[in-house]
Amino acid sequence: MKIYQTASEVIGKSEVAVVVFTHGDHFYFDEQTGVGQSGNWVVDPEMVEGMDKIIVYYRADGDGTNHIFLGTYAGYYKSPEPRRYIIRFHSIKKVGTTPNNWFNFGNGSQSPVCYVAGK
Repeated sequence: MKIYQTASEVIGKSEVAVVVFTHGDHFYFDEQTGVGQSGNWVVDPEMVEGMDKIIVYYRADGDGTNHIFLGTYAGYYKSPEPRRYIIRFHSIKKVGTTPNNWFNFGNGSQSPVCYVAGK
């Protein structure tokens, strides 16, 4: 597995991605098909609609490893929680890990959601 330092390294040069930080709550996908969703994010729907990819920074409780997943953005829908959305994706798979904390990996963002362009 590859080791990434930043989210922008995970995608291609001409791609843009929404990046989310999760401990696994509301992050579901079928390992066979790669189809799934991650939910309850405060996002700008217009901004998310322009994304090519989704990057999931997943820190499992007790694991100590920051797992990185990459998938193709497939839309969003409103969450039952006000002002929050659930992001859908397909073709998601684990592509590596990162030794970095969320702030350093996720473009210096304190929010659990950020947007990046490939390098």
